[in-house]
Amino acid sequence: MKILLINPPRIKKNMPTLRDEICFQDVSYIPFPIRLAQVASVLRKQFPSYDIDAVDANAYGYDYDELEKHIGSADVMIFQSAAGIIKEDTRAAALMKKINPKSKTVIIESVVAPIYPERFLSDFNDVDIILQGQPEVVIPDIIGSIDDLLSVKGISYRDSSGKIVNNGPADILTDLDSLPFMAYDLFPMEKYSISILNAPMHEKVIPGIRIRTTRDCPYGCPFCIIGSTKLRGYDKKWKYMSVKRAVDEIEFAINEYGIWGFFFWDETFTLDKKRTLDFCEEILKRQLRFEWRCLTRIDCVDTQLLRMMYRCGCRQIEFGLEAGDTESRKKLHKDFSNEQAVSVIKECKRAGIRANADMIVGMPWESKDTLNKTLKLAKKLNADNLHLTMAFPYPHTAFYDIAGKENLLKIDDIYDLMINQRVRIGAEPFVKTRYLSSADLEIGWKKIRAGVNKYYVIRKTLLEPFSFVEVFLSCKTPEQFFCLLKKAVRRFFKTIFLRG
Repeated sequence: MKILLINPPRIKKNMPTLRDEICFQDVSYIPFPIRLAQVASVLRKQFPSYDIDAVDANAYGYDYDELEKHIGSADVMIFQSAAGIIKEDTRAAALMKKINPKSKTVIIESVVAPIYPERFLSDFNDVDIILQGQPEVVIPDIIGSIDDLLSVKGISYRDSSGKIVNNGPADILTDLDSLPFMAYDLFPMEKYSISILNAPMHEKVIPGIRIRTTRDCPYGCPFCIIGSTKLRGYDKKWKYMSVKRAVDEIEFAINEYGIWGFFFWDETFTLDKKRTLDFCEEILKRQLRFEWRCLTRIDCVDTQLLRMMYRCGCRQIEFGLEAGDTESRKKLHKDFSNEQAVSVIKECKRAGIRANADMIVGMPWESKDTLNKTLKLAKKLNADNLHLTMAFPYPHTAFYDIAGKENLLKIDDIYDLMINQRVRIGAEPFVKTRYLSSADLEIGWKKIRAGVNKYYVIRKTLLEPFSFVEVFLSCKTPEQFFCLLKKAVRRFFKTIFLRG
């Protein structure tokens, strides 16, 4: 059997596309497709005689005409997508059907397709099977029963008569040590990169890959799809690789492919502080040298841990703070004080690690007062970078349920919205709150963004000018230096005169 895994072409020709569990993003780096690479390795382990291959059109910069030249016929084609770009990405399935009408096509997408399987399969005739669970668990079962899918849990599919069948959720993988190393040799490893903050509001791009050492998150934040339903492959039970298993794969990637940058795609990397300390000690013991970044929570780090993380290469942490109002933050399952948040960001930077803070607005209890508190905390944090996004009511989340029950949703058909529009980052508010209309919410959101941007640009430029030294020292020619300086000056004045 021939199995082909495809990462579809970029959405914008000159910018790589990150297809993740929540939504797509246009990014400056070329993301390693970890879901496809993990599935490929599991398939190789279970079906050693099968012909398994992969094409990362996103990494190569292929359009669909070029993609057609580089793929042949396959019995099963697996491709990944994300909410907001599904229409575009399903062209990969259409392409395979054109080459081989008998091919079975499988989509990996976490937000829309698993929740609306009947509508999705009716709208996209070139897709045969929807994944509803963890790819590395469900896809081997699909391959093993490709001629009779009735017993395969974790899928919805169109049978030979055209009827849409839903088989119910699959089991969740708990033993992450049982996973083989990702199938690096099937992908163009020399092309992948990650970004790491090397100055306030500025990222450098270095060769590197995304990697996972844990899965899931126990907090179940009401706006997040993690833990929302087993149909998405989550159950709010944290699973982790042993330190040895995790570092073994990192060492392999370094030695075999010269990787020296890692973006840990774990939902809450430092949830177990003891495990994280052991992880760092193992890296130091093996004398592995690389730079890395991760995501975690304010209440999952301390000074000792931050200093140890820096010693073994951590250079950026992304913290989910979400709100400036403590009561709002408790409702978001983030039970820590503003003082603790400010202190942790300060300790992070003292350790030598760049701090990125993520905040959201637009939850049902949002008011002018809570918006002002978010702006106040955002300024007080003095992080190296801050993302302020509009909360999106993903189906099967607590946020969506509350918004529906209280008639706060602005749109009638959220499925159609997620199929046809980019959501979350840069999107308009699709809800109103108990206290604000959607128009007032958007005005408040833009005002906070403008206020934060102005504050940070002025503060960092005037009070911390030396924090930009590394960026300018990276310039190899006078032309690069003056080009960067011109860009910085333009951004400074654009931000200063930006209106909310």
